[in-house]
Amino acid sequence: MKTVISVVLIIVSLSAAGLAALLWDYIYYPLIESKAEESAIAYLKASFPEDVVIDDVTYSKPFGDDEGKYFITAHPTAKPEIELSMNVFQNLSVDEKSFKKSKWRYDTILEYVPLINEISPGFSLYAAVNMLIPAELLSNPIETKYGDIRKLHENVTEEYLFMGVLIDRDFSEQRALEYGYRVVEFMKKRGLKDAAIEINFYPRSLIESLVQKKPKFDVFGFRSEFFNEALPYRIDFVTRNKRITKIGLDDIKSPEDLKPFLIIEGPGH
Repeated sequence: MKTVISVVLIIVSLSAAGLAALLWDYIYYPLIESKAEESAIAYLKASFPEDVVIDDVTYSKPFGDDEGKYFITAHPTAKPEIELSMNVFQNLSVDEKSFKKSKWRYDTILEYVPLINEISPGFSLYAAVNMLIPAELLSNPIETKYGDIRKLHENVTEEYLFMGVLIDRDFSEQRALEYGYRVVEFMKKRGLKDAAIEINFYPRSLIESLVQKKPKFDVFGFRSEFFNEALPYRIDFVTRNKRITKIGLDDIKSPEDLKPFLIIEGPGH
């Protein structure tokens, strides 16, 4: 009988301990999200050169992990279209590596802004820039500009540009190639290991009809929503998978070299 009681007590104790752990993970830590936000704000004030607004704080603990994390999204006050993100550990310390990636992506976006504005003025919100930086480069101090890291480590980093371009209905295949070539020439100067470029072309009249509606789409949402409105040309150039492209940025020496990466859709194609 004593053995049975002991077993029952052990089971009850373990159940109580498990329940307490669940309550701690899924009730207590979410309740103190404001403390994680305070840690993020303090860190941003010390390491980011602009005022920042916190957009969202979410706590999660994947099954099997010992600790959870707070995922925080924010944006620079002066540039609400650019998202910043970071993780804050359960002990409320900031995961600096997670923010380095976000900050250096921010640096990269700013470097692409002149190109995007030149190619598609008034449509810059419908562009996305991303980069892949090897883990070994994350040892650089947070204050380091991504451009400086890229210059010191040529043929190591990767960058991706996805964008929409406003054009007139009389747009031609040759002009699509010329737009793509301008991006290639820009990327050539950046000493990249690999790159990806996707450019979709939209009639100017479509955007003019949407101005008053002010739809809230990013470049991917816009592409999905207005896929049927796009003109039939699309530049889709990727160097990463050499088995498919067998070509790098330096191999593109004229707009015509991009013809294999010009996708023409519609009747007859």
